[in-house]
Amino acid sequence: MIPTDIGDKMREIALFYNFSDDRLRKAKFALMPLKIAVKSVEKQDFNQPVGYLAGIKDIEPLPEKYSGDGFDEEMLVMHNFTNKSMELLIKALLKCGVGRIPLKAVVTPTNKDWDSVSLYRAIKADHEEMTKNK
Repeated sequence: MIPTDIGDKMREIALFYNFSDDRLRKAKFALMPLKIAVKSVEKQDFNQPVGYLAGIKDIEPLPEKYSGDGFDEEMLVMHNFTNKSMELLIKALLKCGVGRIPLKAVVTPTNKDWDSVSLYRAIKADHEEMTKNK
């Protein structure tokens, strides 16, 4: 687990799902100067609460590993970000060659207890709805 409490300041953490080693390496390199913690979420942890994966205190992990099919698309989940730090993250990922990540979300009081697959389905549905309306 990556601690997100640094002194009195809550540290931003970006959870990366299904990124290749090369793309994850580029993201880590790009986000290091911004002091954004980067965590790759492995498929075996897809059943864990998103808030637990993001380091929120008082959210307990589940004892079992995930054994379902999961999802294969890249997804980015951010915690403790301001609008400004989100903008900086997106610009850094574009600049380093990672590019656009269509499936993005922030950890909220509503979704902090969801598992990654449930969050993915919600983000995917929202993304499809938005792109359909364009």
